[in-house]
Amino acid sequence: MKTHGKHVAIVTGGTRGIGKSIALRLAQKGADVGVVGIRTDGSDVVRKIEAIGGQAVAVNIDVSSRKMVQQMVSSVEEALGCVDILVNNAAIADYHYSSAWELDETSWDRMIEVNLKGVYLCCAAVLPFMMRSGWGRIINISSTSGISGGTSGIHYAASKGGVIALSKALSREVASYGITVNVVAPSKIDTDMFRQAAPGEERANTMKKIPVGRLGRPEEIAEAVAYFAGEDSEYTTGQVLVVSGGY
Repeated sequence: MKTHGKHVAIVTGGTRGIGKSIALRLAQKGADVGVVGIRTDGSDVVRKIEAIGGQAVAVNIDVSSRKMVQQMVSSVEEALGCVDILVNNAAIADYHYSSAWELDETSWDRMIEVNLKGVYLCCAAVLPFMMRSGWGRIINISSTSGISGGTSGIHYAASKGGVIALSKALSREVASYGITVNVVAPSKIDTDMFRQAAPGEERANTMKKIPVGRLGRPEEIAEAVAYFAGEDSEYTTGQVLVVSGGY
């Protein structure tokens, strides 16, 4: 963590799964955290952060709305201070996807709005302070689907591939301001989202294909994010760290 003051982090999609683990790990490293969700109340995560001596606030918004994102940043800054770490983890999946030629346009639009546009809007909202202060860390959560195409649909793959491209382009624009932008790309992680996407036998078959022989843990993604969020990563920007168990 930076040595010249208290960190304030925003973790979108921070109320459960990977995002919850990220929020708790950043709090353990000394950051105060804005826990952002859309359907799930973040009060449980806030209580856990307060129990380890940190400060936190829960905010419920839709990250695809510029107005709501701006209000979210204002709420976090009013409660905790100016944001200098942003983790864009909020995302949706399509559990009804069957094929590209049957994909509904509404499903395509919503996937891009949340998974890609939402990342852009959150970055744009926090960058002015980071640029003025000369320090910032942005970590965007993509997926191996954004590299390989995956199995979750062309719209999901396109959105997650877009996150990687956005991050690389943005990293060059803001590097001179002391801001790094990096990506963590998980594969098969043991979360509610993955269990919905791959129930029962399908999940067991997937695990057989993972060289390390198991699903990843949310805490392992959180540890990768914590590296990118710290002082020691200041010479690392525009990079993608794949956390996949060799899958």
